[in-house]
Amino acid sequence: MNPNLESSEFIFQELGKVRWTKFDAFAVETKLGAVLLLSPNRDSGAPTVVHIGEIKVPNLLRRRGVATQAMNELCLLADKYQFRLDAGPIGWTDHPWRDKFVEWFLKFGFLPDERFASMQLDDPVAFNVCRKPELLL
Repeated sequence: MNPNLESSEFIFQELGKVRWTKFDAFAVETKLGAVLLLSPNRDSGAPTVVHIGEIKVPNLLRRRGVATQAMNELCLLADKYQFRLDAGPIGWTDHPWRDKFVEWFLKFGFLPDERFASMQLDDPVAFNVCRKPELLL
């Protein structure tokens, strides 16, 4: 198979418009207008892990399911290409939407990432999450 067809950039194009950022990550603008900042663990070939650095939704599109749709599509893509999704830390005490944001991540199958359980954070209740790909039949 052509290595370009297995690259993270090529895979992320299934979500929308892709560009490389100065933060060593891909900014992926979905068809509905959300922007996902995604960092794959490989420069070439299909990734095995993708870190979600940020999810941005323009103010005019908020509270309309745009981020939820983007996350649904990202999870389906992770299942299709069998890569793990990592994110966090999430759940900061001083965040006004803390509980809703944590609940939102968990509904996509993310779980607390035990690999980072002993990591010292400024906030003892914040934690990292990961989602393992589901096998598609």
